Parts: sequence; structure tokens; C-alpha cells
Amino acid sequence: MVDSTRPEFDILDSEGIEYHCWVSDVETTFVGKDYTSTIKTPTDPKDAGPSDKVKANALMFLRWHIDPSLRWEYLQLKTPMELWDALKGRFENIHDTLLPELTVQWNEIRLLDYKKVNDFNKDMLRLKARLNFCGKELTEDDMIQKTLSTFPTSSLILANQYRLEYDNKRITTFNKLINLLQVAERHSEVLVNNNTRPVGTKKIPETNYGKVKGEKNPKGKGVGRVDPYSRENNAPRGKGHEGRGGPPHVWRRDGGAGPSGHGGTGPSGHGSKVQKAPKDPQIQKERVGTEPCYRCGTTGHWYKNCQATNLVATNYRRYRESMEQEAQYMDEGGPDPDVNLTIADFPGNKDLAQSKDVPDFD
Repeated sequence: MVDSTRPEFDILDSEGIEYHCWVSDVETTFVGKDYTSTIKTPTDPKDAGPSDKVKANALMFLRWHIDPSLRWEYLQLKTPMELWDALKGRFENIHDTLLPELTVQWNEIRLLDYKKVNDFNKDMLRLKARLNFCGKELTEDDMIQKTLSTFPTSSLILANQYRLEYDNKRITTFNKLINLLQVAERHSEVLVNNNTRPVGTKKIPETNYGKVKGEKNPKGKGVGRVDPYSRENNAPRGKGHEGRGGPPHVWRRDGGAGPSGHGGTGPSGHGSKVQKAPKDPQIQKERVGTEPCYRCGTTGHWYKNCQATNLVATNYRRYRESMEQEAQYMDEGGPDPDVNLTIADFPGNKDLAQSKDVPDFD
């Protein structure tokens, strides 16, 4: 439901600067509401005029759209025509008061004082409307000349180009000049944004750039996750293992097996034994990685597959113990960290330092 007390347009201020604009809004609204007869003298003396209800509605409408100070000042007026004539007699010649101030504004307005062309355009159009109302007509040539003569000194080349276009009659209206200025402003903003980062560098992508929602690719498998039981790992699998999960190094007979590796049926119907897959050196090397063996200290194999002799294993174990003692000694406030300690510096390991059977693990 529409609020009847809500103003339908700007109210008239106490100074009456926007009086003529307010009058235009009231007249247009009264035509739609059939209130026009309440503010005009009837031409026919025999015409009874509007009813008291229509006059009351028109009077309330006028009071809602004037400043509260004016409302109190003309509170004694009981008909819309009396209020309309009182406001007309007070503000009808307001343009004589506004003309000197508007003339000063016209002389001082400059394009170089505005950061945006659109702001300059709005003030120019508002100033033109008020000057035309006060009796001082502004033509398209006046507004174009005003704009071209107030360009900033940093845009003299651009101003000369537009003036050349104006002299050749290719720019004939103020609106066309403003459109050209706005296009040039947009291009300048794009150029400045493209030069914010150093020359020769690419734009840094956002934090979530390339991240697929839900860690999954809608056109494929999960992103950043490898299926350890897929055929891409080149792990041999039996026929009974097709489409089921399980470790890649286990072979089964035909007929499949349960998740624990048991329950498969061989040709005789009894459970078959689990057999290890043949070792592939390439796969073995990739799975081992670069971690050293805990028994001998070398890389390339697991601890359970270490083939080093007991002497090498014993010497490496003593080497690790000496390194642990050295680390504990430094943590407890030992010598200066710059001192280079060796195994021979520890009394408990003299035989190890003098032994020639200790391999070099550097």
C-alpha cells in the first residue's frame, strides 16, 4: 500500500531556490489527481468549483511538499488556492536573486577541477538549466568553448585535437564532446591499470586460481590425488582382482579373493595361497625413494632387503650413536658451535676412530 503522507517529489525549501522546478512537479501531479481546479480561478462564474473534500486533499498535498517553516508560516490559509498564490507572490521572482550567483558559477567552472568527466557534465547541465530559467540562454557553442578552454595543461594535445574536430564541424553538440571525453577517460584508466606492475612481469593469479571445487575435476578424476590401485601404477593384478581394491604387490588366482587375501577358490575349490608379485627393479626403485637404510646407511633398498655384512652394520650403528652423543652434547651447552667435532674427540669411541674398517658415510 502506498503511503499517502510520503512526498512524491522534493519539497520546497524555505529559500525557494527550486521553486520553479517545484511548481512544475505540482502542476503535473495535480493533473493526474484532478486537483488542477483547486489552484486556478474558474472561467465560468456559474461553475460551483471543486468540492470541499477535493480542496482539503489538495491543501494537504501542498503542505506535505513544502518546508516545515513555510508550513507554519502559512498555517492560517485554509484553501489550496490561497497557499498557492502566497507561495507564488514570494518566490516567483527568485530568478532575479539567483542570476548573479549563477553567473559567478559559470565563470568559475572548469574541467580541470574535476576528476571525472561525468561529474563535470552533471554540473554543467544543472547550471545551464538554471541560467536558462533566469533568462540567460546558453547555446551549444558556449558550452563546448567553455569545456575546451578549461582543459588541464597535461592534455593540451588532446584539447587541440578536439578543437580541430569542432572547427571542422565534426563536433556540433556538447553531449557528443562529453561522450568523446568519457571514452578517452576509460582508455586512460585501462592503460594506467595495465602499468601498475613492473614491465616484463605477468599478473599474479589469485589464491584459488585453478582450484576445482570439492577437490574434484568435473571432467575427470580427483585433482592432486593418485589412485594407488589403478592400472596407471603398472602394478600386476590378477583377473579376480578386476575392479576391487587391494595392494598392488599381491597376486591371486582366478575367482577373486576377499579383502584380507583369503577365501579365493582355486581349481579344486579350496582357498589358494597368496603369492608375492615378481619384483620390478624400476618400481622398486621408485617406491624406495631417497631415504637411507637404517642398517647400513646407504640408499636404494629397504631395511629388510639390506645385504650388508655384520661388520658394516656394526660400524654404522656406532657411527649413529656417536652422532647422537655429539648432538646431545651440543644441546646441553657444549663447546662453541663453530668448533668442528669428530668421532675421535669422544673417549668412548677411540677404537672406532682408529679402526680402518669403518666405511666413509659422508
